[in-house]
Amino acid sequence: MVLEISATATFGRLKMWPISSFKKKALAALLVISLAASALLLLALQSYMSWQKNAEDSIYAMSWEGFGPERGLYNFTVVTAMLDIGRGNWSEQSRPYNTYLLYMQRMLRLDVNMVVFVEPKGKPFIEWMRRGREKRTHIAVTTLKDLPYYRYKDRMAEIMNSPEYKKNNELVAKKLCESYVPEYDILQLSKLYLINRTITENPFQTNFFIWLDGGYGHGEDIYPKNRLWFPKNLFEFADRATFLERTPGVKNLEEKQNILHKLSVNAMPGGFFAGGSKILSALYALQVQLVEEWMSSGIVDDDQTAYMLLYYKNPSMFRLVPADWFDVFKLFNSETS
Repeated sequence: MVLEISATATFGRLKMWPISSFKKKALAALLVISLAASALLLLALQSYMSWQKNAEDSIYAMSWEGFGPERGLYNFTVVTAMLDIGRGNWSEQSRPYNTYLLYMQRMLRLDVNMVVFVEPKGKPFIEWMRRGREKRTHIAVTTLKDLPYYRYKDRMAEIMNSPEYKKNNELVAKKLCESYVPEYDILQLSKLYLINRTITENPFQTNFFIWLDGGYGHGEDIYPKNRLWFPKNLFEFADRATFLERTPGVKNLEEKQNILHKLSVNAMPGGFFAGGSKILSALYALQVQLVEEWMSSGIVDDDQTAYMLLYYKNPSMFRLVPADWFDVFKLFNSETS
């Protein structure tokens, strides 16, 4: 629902009315009050809808009876994380930690091997949702401070506050979190670290790994109804890292790679990627070097820009599949094993 009043049209009519200056001011005041009331009504409606969604998701989670007998495919490992970066307290793009946990429940129902990096406070929820698949679940209690890139937090903040970084920066102009919240970039850039750590520990002894954001799908029902994931068009490309590619396409932005960290583009989202152990570990090593270069050069951004820059330098390491944000199960799922 959108409530809108055209101030331009209304003031235009005021000029045509043969009324006193006092009445014009009174009408203008009424217009301002009406606009404010409309904005408050819209805000209240949005808050109610958000509350209703959370209530429905909470009931959905609490009604979960757990897994039955094993029916899935277990020759790969899904890696995910849910760490608190204080997003519930942000003035822009705010979402509470509990909302993300409720988003996550749909992914946690997947009948797969799963490694979950989670805050201590989130562990009980993970345990609840993975009941019946304890042997297929590895929970690694982790906080933001445990991540290697956390050591760059102060340097990232320094870069974000610098005049050079802010100059002609679309992310800053749009108040996007990757331009002013170091914790956000630290977490996003750490996906490859968490994948590499899982590869090293390899609790399920697999050779193929898939990253899925904890909040992938933002609470929408994009996952298989039967909770079974039999990946297709992935295993045969284990020697490359498979990523989704959104419009306008990664190659079409190559000429702008020197200013990519200042552009608001989402051509190579990091909510999903997949590959064999060797390629993903190699990619992580290259990302470590890239982030070190960023810190020296006064550059900071999230994982999407990092992946794109790594692609430009090493295209043979990647496999880009045209898609939109949440198309994973449309593209990479078979109904039978």
